[in-house]
Amino acid sequence: MDLNQLKAFIKQQDLPDFRYRQIVKNYYSGRYQNFDQMTDLSLDLRAKLSAQMSLLSVDEAKNIGDQSTQKSLLKLSDGNLIESVLMDYEDWITACVSSQVGCPLGCKFCATGRMGLIRDLTVQEIVDQIIYWNQKIYPTFIGRVVFMGMGEPFLNWDNLVEALKIINSPDGLNIGARKISISTAGVTDKIIDFTNLDTQINLAISLHSADQKFRETIMPIARKFDLIELKKACLYYVNHTNRQLFFEYALMKQNTSQRDAKLLADFIHSHHLFFLNLIPLNPVPGGMDPASKDQQQMFINYLEDYRVDFSLRRSFGQNFSAACGQLATESK
Repeated sequence: MDLNQLKAFIKQQDLPDFRYRQIVKNYYSGRYQNFDQMTDLSLDLRAKLSAQMSLLSVDEAKNIGDQSTQKSLLKLSDGNLIESVLMDYEDWITACVSSQVGCPLGCKFCATGRMGLIRDLTVQEIVDQIIYWNQKIYPTFIGRVVFMGMGEPFLNWDNLVEALKIINSPDGLNIGARKISISTAGVTDKIIDFTNLDTQINLAISLHSADQKFRETIMPIARKFDLIELKKACLYYVNHTNRQLFFEYALMKQNTSQRDAKLLADFIHSHHLFFLNLIPLNPVPGGMDPASKDQQQMFINYLEDYRVDFSLRRSFGQNFSAACGQLATESK
C-alpha cells in the first residue's frame, strides 16, 4: 500500500489521525487480504478505500510448490512480473524477496541475469512481498527474510534501506535485524555504506570464485569491483561490526579443483569472521555446469585439508525453478 496515498486520502476525507495509524497497523498485520475484511472500519470507509487504492502493490498471478517451498509469480501495477519464494525450515519460515524486476549484472549461472534490468522495485513492492506471504500463511508469520531473489539489492539502495526500516520496525513488520539477510554480488561502495548503517542485519557475499580472471567470466561485476577491492570492503565490514560475514560459493564443474580450493581457503582465512557457505549449483538453461557429487565431495575434502570452516546449504525448490539463481520472469 502506498502510505503517501493513504495519508492524502485521510486528509481529503477529513478523518482523524488515528484512522491512518489504524489502517497501517491492519495493513502490516497480514491478517487482511482486502479493505473489506477490516471490520474495525465503517462500511463506508472500507468502500471508499477499496475504490481508491489497493491493499497490496503485488498480485498473485501463479503459485506452485510443495510442503517445504512455495514460489509465487507476482504481478505489479504496471504489468511487470517478479518471483518471490517461501521456504519452510520447520523451526522457522523464510521469505526470499526480490529487489528488482530482472537484474543488470548478467551472472552466467543465474537465470535472472538473462532478463537484464527492467526496473527497481519500490519500497512498497519489496515490503508487500512479505505481507503477501503473511496473508497466505496467517495466523503463522514470516520469521526470517532474505534478499536473495531477483535483482542486486545494493543497486536499489535507497528503496532497500527504507524497506529494511519497515521490515525491522516494531510499528512495521517487526522482524528482528538478525533475522534479515542481504546478499550482494560485491558492490563494494555499498558494502561500505551498509557497514556504516551500524545495523545487526546479516550480510552475505556472492563469491563463487577466488580466481579473479575466472570470476570475471562468470560475474561481470568483478571487472568493476575486483577481488582485492572486494576483500578490502569485506575487511572493513568485519572490523567495524565484529559480525560474521558469509560468502556464498556455488559448486560448479569449473570452480571445484584443488587450486580453486586453495585460493578460496586463502581468501576465507583473511579474517576469522569470514565464513563459507557452499551451495550445490542449481542448473539454469544455458548456465554453468553443476559439479557432480564426486566433485563436490573432493572439493569438500580439499577445504577440510586446508582447515576451512564451512556449511553445505540445502537447496529448496529446484524441481520448480524456485532455488537460488533460478528466478526469472517475462516482462509483462
